[in-house]
Amino acid sequence: MNSFATAPEIGLTGGADERIEALIDITEALNLIFEEENVALEENRPEDAAPLQAEKARLAADYAQSIRAVAADRGGMAAVDEALLIRLRTITARFEARAARQRALLHGAADADFPLQHRA
Repeated sequence: MNSFATAPEIGLTGGADERIEALIDITEALNLIFEEENVALEENRPEDAAPLQAEKARLAADYAQSIRAVAADRGGMAAVDEALLIRLRTITARFEARAARQRALLHGAADADFPLQHRA
């Protein structure tokens, strides 16, 4: 199992660039967890994903807090370096793809576990 970096404290006092960098760090950490979970699901080892859930929940809470901090400073976001925003978009797209893959894997696993005679 991987050891995931601790997400930085997200406060409303940091600058817009710092908030975006924190969001990138959190999203990258979530990407690592989703990737590890997806591999476990693809290899039919769902029990390997169980130990990741506490860290995933903590990071999800940090992610939500980070999103709120960014949303609270829309004016400051206009001054964020474009390269940083491109990096955020790229990492976010990767995160969304891994989350979509996980939904598909979980849906497939649920379908496989549901006997045909019980389907409508």
